[in-house]
Amino acid sequence: MKTERLLIRPMMDSDEIAFINGTADRSLRAAYGLPEDMDAATASKIFRRFRTLPGAYSIVDQHTGDMIGFLLEVDPELPADIAEGLSGKGRTLAFAVFPPYQRQGYMEETLNAFIPQLFQIHETDYIHCGHFSDNEPSSRLLQKIGFQKFAEHTIKTRIVIDRMIRKDRSE
Repeated sequence: MKTERLLIRPMMDSDEIAFINGTADRSLRAAYGLPEDMDAATASKIFRRFRTLPGAYSIVDQHTGDMIGFLLEVDPELPADIAEGLSGKGRTLAFAVFPPYQRQGYMEETLNAFIPQLFQIHETDYIHCGHFSDNEPSSRLLQKIGFQKFAEHTIKTRIVIDRMIRKDRSE
């Protein structure tokens, strides 16, 4: 899939070094719940785990060919008490833009292109995203593109805000 500036494509083995370098930033690790003391070997293991997922995508700058972030599309994994209130076929999106590329509208561009595809091609009824309560940039982005808060829960003493957008709201 292409946008004006980006190519969103399945992760490839050749993306591993960019992933390791992109996730080396401590603030990115904290914002996305990655281990604070993560070394390159651990980042490589995480990349290989992501790479095997059918919904793992690299976000690539079309002009430079650089991987600038990633997008994961997976089955929703929510606490049972939250999940029981949902109906229909859902998908969870997790995403990151590497620090040198943040605050340039890349993730908004990615999600605005990717979300309609999920609803139309995959016949998804809702899309779920979660972010830590202290990750204001993710909170603002999700609200801007139409996600609504529907729950919150705690993971390892950090509060996660769950947001959802439904098919009927996106059309």
